[in-house]
Amino acid sequence: MKIFITHIQEEFQVAMVLKKWIESAFPEHCEVMVSTDPESIPAVAQYLEKDEQALEEIKALILLCSSHSLQKPWIPFEAGCAWIRKIFIIPVCYSGISREELPQPLSIFPGFDLEQRDFGQKLFMTLAKELGVSELPAIQYRQMRQEINQVIETIHPGAADFSRPGAPQEAAELPLESLHVQILLVLNDGFGYTSAVLAEHFQTEEKKILPLLKRLVEENYVYASPAGMGHVRYNMAKRGKSYLQEQGLI
Repeated sequence: MKIFITHIQEEFQVAMVLKKWIESAFPEHCEVMVSTDPESIPAVAQYLEKDEQALEEIKALILLCSSHSLQKPWIPFEAGCAWIRKIFIIPVCYSGISREELPQPLSIFPGFDLEQRDFGQKLFMTLAKELGVSELPAIQYRQMRQEINQVIETIHPGAADFSRPGAPQEAAELPLESLHVQILLVLNDGFGYTSAVLAEHFQTEEKKILPLLKRLVEENYVYASPAGMGHVRYNMAKRGKSYLQEQGLI
């Protein structure tokens, strides 16, 4: 059986954490498929288009719903496609959106707020029912939450602490530092690099590069895209190239 996770490009890492934990909890019962190219035909629609019989294999669609993802058209598109096919839909709300704030028609589906303490238990019990699993294995819910919070903090600073939606980020008003500019110059000369490759290039630790990348992504100088095996590739965005041009660096 298959479970789809639909997300926007920036929130790929959140989907990958959920995929890992779901597959580890139900290793013999399901395969989790993560949409990796949200600019093209959404994952469920594309899958069903290839094979109408695939409908019988899909048990659930998990929608990652944040204040960022709900601005994109393919999240409700995926939900509509799944609803027509009578696929079980599960909105997972976080980063500025709660279950009560979901717009129509997403609000009609039973969803969960990621910040709720029992989020993991509720999600896995729901999936167990859909998959016909009578007993859940021991799951380290606290560790799962920590991993999810860590990637959310990387993507949307402050969101992992579930701070007030819309709170301003002071860093957004500060000029770029020298290292930010150097990263942009490296990305401009290539086709995207992982944080590990960039750390090696600058002869520093990856954990020191990640906060720099986080700000560049948050302010749209750089965008992140999946690189396979759970890794993330960072690429130059239009604003980043424009910035280098304005500074006379390219």
